[in-house]
Amino acid sequence: MDAQPGHKVASFSAASAPTTPGVYAFYRDGAAVYVGRAVTSSGLRGRLRTHTASGIDLSHSSFRRNVAALLDVAPTAVTRMRPPQLTAEQVAPVNEWIAGCTVRWVEAASVEAAKQLEDDMKAEWKPPLTKR
Repeated sequence: MDAQPGHKVASFSAASAPTTPGVYAFYRDGAAVYVGRAVTSSGLRGRLRTHTASGIDLSHSSFRRNVAALLDVAPTAVTRMRPPQLTAEQVAPVNEWIAGCTVRWVEAASVEAAKQLEDDMKAEWKPPLTKR
């Protein structure tokens, strides 16, 4: 994963990501802070769009919810709620923190391969914002 090209989230467009299954990692200060997999029909593009969105709804992204908890913006019980309970001003630090990240991904040949690669990476790296 570390050998893959990095994309600054601040200037990233999810449209540039493939629609195939795969695994992605968000980096902060050169270290992986979150690892996830994309296994739905929209593939990496759809999952990265969810994680890099800059709106106030955090309920669709475990990465964004975990950043909110890290920054003491709100606990997960609040960030999971729909409709969103937070204001744009409250969510701004989350969006700014994520904009300072870099994202990388690896395409997988199948959903099963993506799941296995994610499990392997989480076990080896133990990224602090990946909760499961």
